[in-house]
Amino acid sequence: MQATRKARLEAVIQEELALRISRELKDPRVPLLTVTSVQVSPDAGQATIFVAILGGGLRREGIPEEVQARQHDQAMAECLKGLHSATPFLRRHLTRVLKIRHVPDLHFKEDRGFENALRVQELLQQITPASTDEKKPSDSGEAT
Repeated sequence: MQATRKARLEAVIQEELALRISRELKDPRVPLLTVTSVQVSPDAGQATIFVAILGGGLRREGIPEEVQARQHDQAMAECLKGLHSATPFLRRHLTRVLKIRHVPDLHFKEDRGFENALRVQELLQQITPASTDEKKPSDSGEAT
């Protein structure tokens, strides 16, 4: 499959699924979420849809991180089960929208990109004060 055709197919699938999931999917296991990206296999037989729960990566004050992580993992597992059960409905919609012979099989996965970026930012903030503290004594030593 040509790269431009594949990119166009991925964009259409992402846009259509984002609309259908937010507007027409009534499964209580699926909270507000965003479709972050879509990857279609070279033969267009499978499409991997990456989703993230809105507000899922935010840290809440007063709740230990371990508890937050466990709650998020449970919510995401339920969300993925709900999306898996809605796959026939979503594929049927894509069949009507896409003008291709075979609609790809849909596989949903969690996108942890935002959470990973927050974690890297936290680690960098922890390192930055330590490195500035190390520079201060050497700066004062050069001045004398």
